Amino acid sequence: MKTLSCDMCDKEFSAATFEDWFEQMKPHPMTDHADIMASNANKSKEDGMKWMADMKAKFDAL
Repeated sequence: MKTLSCDMCDKEFSAATFEDWFEQMKPHPMTDHADIMASNANKSKEDGMKWMADMKAKFDAL
């Protein structure tokens, strides 16, 4: 089991796989960081893919 926190706050999510971690974490930004998410609405799909790759690398490194 690996634990990785949100990259915008200290809330932690734990899971055995990155995919499970992401499913747990997915609603968090929309509920706890709605203001930041709204300001990021113009980000590209590539930005989202880069974020996903960066977070997966952090998870895998644990």
